[in-house]
Amino acid sequence: MNEVDKKFYETYSKKTKIKEYQRSGKKILGSFCSYTPEEIIHAAGLVPIRIFGERTDMEEVNTHVSSWICYYARRALEDGLRGDYEFLDGIVSVTSDDTNMPMYSIWKKEVGANYAYLVQLPFAINETAIKFYTKILKKFKRSLEEFYSVEITDQRLKDSIKIYNRSRALLQELYDLRMSTPPKISASDTLKIMLASYSMLKEEFNDLLEGYLTDLKESEPLNDGKVRVHVSGTVLHDVELLEIIEGCGVDIVSDDLCTGSRYFSFNVDETYEPIEALSRGYLSSKTTCMTCSRQGVYPLDERLSYIRDQIKASGADGAIILGDKGCDLCAYELPTMRKELGKDIPLLYLDVDFPLATEQYKTRVEAFVESIEG
Repeated sequence: MNEVDKKFYETYSKKTKIKEYQRSGKKILGSFCSYTPEEIIHAAGLVPIRIFGERTDMEEVNTHVSSWICYYARRALEDGLRGDYEFLDGIVSVTSDDTNMPMYSIWKKEVGANYAYLVQLPFAINETAIKFYTKILKKFKRSLEEFYSVEITDQRLKDSIKIYNRSRALLQELYDLRMSTPPKISASDTLKIMLASYSMLKEEFNDLLEGYLTDLKESEPLNDGKVRVHVSGTVLHDVELLEIIEGCGVDIVSDDLCTGSRYFSFNVDETYEPIEALSRGYLSSKTTCMTCSRQGVYPLDERLSYIRDQIKASGADGAIILGDKGCDLCAYELPTMRKELGKDIPLLYLDVDFPLATEQYKTRVEAFVESIEG
């Protein structure tokens, strides 16, 4: 067991911190999306975590949803239906795509939740939308206050925003070390750390990561000479898939994953009133896969620009797109991404499903590496 497994990954895989919070009587709320305003939940004295799905054998979920919806939703619901999230006191979701909304409803009805709330995201990004979303977040704040009999003061919100901004800065430091030549840390170990960040209180995670980064900066880099690749996709929490890619002579040096850089790609401006600051911060992200229109900007323009910036900054030789054939947004993005990125960036598309088609992935990634190396 390496240091990352012991310090971080067990927090996610064995739910060590969650069990500790349960014993101390803390209430835990689960969310389905990176754009859940966790700072408000945190300021209420609750523990926000991200819901994932580990099971690949679908026994319960197929009686509730169609087999063609995204694998993240199916696996998360399967775990919920089979009792793996009984420790949750409630759930919070956002209207970020057409799967999150029914997923929230099914979980609320079939899995059960003492508290359940659906945050309405605006689908136009401008000053009017920011004002609208500020009202929505104030309503969410009042809901938490009333249900849990707490007062979420401006000071508590400011403290939570500061903690989360610190977390984003530390995660960016981690990603910068992964971008170095050669990298200081692998993508699979980076994902393990990301999963820990979703599974514990941010102030505790920050202390843990800060200490680890100090040691990592002084450590020897990984072996040089591998093909450097950017990975694009949505929700990815399966370390094994990244390990398969890395095993083919690849260093994954950047990403735009929902469970990767999208999570910390924005900052919350602490000079604004706290709720407005959160509204502006969450709506400022340029990495979102939501079909938003930013005052006439084609929805994918900013995302493609972000991906190109990541590839340039990391010195990636090519990009691997991890597709989810059950995700409408992935299908919407794919033709444009292939056309625009493929103009000058070597691309490989992998259709991801579970259980993983390990040998098929290996064959295709190895061929991709050979094509880049010439």
